[in-house]
Formats: sequence, structure tokens, C-alpha cells
Amino acid sequence: MIIDIASWWSFLLIFVRITTFMVTAPIFSGRQIPNQYKVTLGIILSLLSVGLVEGPADIEAWSDWTLSVMILKEFLVGLVLGMVASIFFYAVQMAGSLMDLLIGFSMATLYDPSFGTNTQLTGRFKNIVAFLVLFSIDGHHLLIRGILTSFEWVALDAAVPAWLDGRLSTFILECLTQMFMIGFMMAAPIVGTLFIVDVALGIVSRTVPQMNMFTVFPPIKILVHFSVYIFVLPSFFYLLKLLFENMFDSMFSILKLMGA
Repeated sequence: MIIDIASWWSFLLIFVRITTFMVTAPIFSGRQIPNQYKVTLGIILSLLSVGLVEGPADIEAWSDWTLSVMILKEFLVGLVLGMVASIFFYAVQMAGSLMDLLIGFSMATLYDPSFGTNTQLTGRFKNIVAFLVLFSIDGHHLLIRGILTSFEWVALDAAVPAWLDGRLSTFILECLTQMFMIGFMMAAPIVGTLFIVDVALGIVSRTVPQMNMFTVFPPIKILVHFSVYIFVLPSFFYLLKLLFENMFDSMFSILKLMGA
């Protein structure tokens, strides 16, 4: 079977968008997944999509400059979609970092292969729980469906004026605002409780100066942390539900924004 030049160029444009999304979106962008698997998955999805996505009719007449601009556009579309999805996942890591900062776990850091950075104990635990919940609701399938649906909203030969008029940057700032709000909501019960414990222990240290606070206080804070965490853990799953809803809604909204 002979494939014409137009199909090859369409495959290249599709491959650039899907692969860029794979290396930036949560789950797929994890360092624990070899790059060969990411590229292979991008090739498979591109081959399956090339016959379904409507390619540019006059792509053979495009100049080298036009092809370069379109490849850059596909790269940016995949990057923006993956970045928007990843922004909300950073809320989980931020909440864990705030909690560990007050309890003292920030002195013991772990390497997080999902983000390629060092994260604290609670942040790593929350990341694992978030990934398991996302897998349980088939969130990885929804992410793949999102990038494949993007070709219906942003065609291969379509321009994206939202990059120039400030609408896209404004929307990303709104996503960052939601990320910080959800992250603070996740950490608020533990942070508030530990703040009260710090105040109480500070009063005790002033009234009983003979007490060795560096020996007594850390175990008390750890005990209070885990005791409160058991009771507030169900609320964490509710906030995860809210987080994933905002993540997928934001991906859909940004597709409409770029396709307008």
C-alpha cells in the first residue's frame, strides 16, 4: 500500500501533538516510564488517528517555513494540554509539602519519579493515592481521549489566535489559582491543627523550661499528625474528586478556547 506525502505529513503533525502531550501530562510523563514506551505509544496513537483526523487539503503545497510553523503549533498545543493537566496534580504535592514543613518531615525527602523532583513523605504518599484514584476512575483513558478529541477542536491547519490576545495565559493563571486553592484546602486541617499544637507546646515550653522540647515535641506532633490524618483522609478523596473534575473541565475549556 502506497501512502501519499500528505498522509505522511499529517502523521508527523499528529505525532508531534500526541507525543508532546505524553511527556507533559500526568501518569504518562512519569520518569519511571521509559521514553521508548512514551514514543511508541505516541506512534501507535498517531497511526490509529491518521485515518480519522482530517488533514490539510493543500499540505503538499506548503513551504518549508509553513511546515515548521505548523509543527511548532502542534508542539505548543500538546504542551499546553499536558501542562494544564499537570498543574492540578501539583496541588497534591504542594499540600503534602506544607504539611511536612510543619510536622518536621521536610528534613527527610524522597525522590519522586513521577515529577522528577525531591518531595516529602506526605507529599509522596498523597501522589501515590492520587494516581491510584485516577487509575480507578479510568482517568488515563480520559486523558488519551482528551488529546484525541483535541483534533476536532484544533485542526491541523488551524491557527490559534488565543495565544496572541492573552486569553490563554489568563486561563492558565486561573488554573494556577484553582491549584493553590485546592492544595491549601487539602492541607488546611492538618496545618491548622499543627499550628494550634505549636502554640500549645510553645506555652508549655515557657511554663516548664526544664522540659527538653527537642526530645518531647517532635513525637507529640507526629502523633497528632497521624491521629488527625486518619479522620480527615475521607475529605482528601472528596478533594481529589473535585481536583479531577477541575482538571478535565479545564482541558475541555482550553480546547474550546484554542479552537474558537
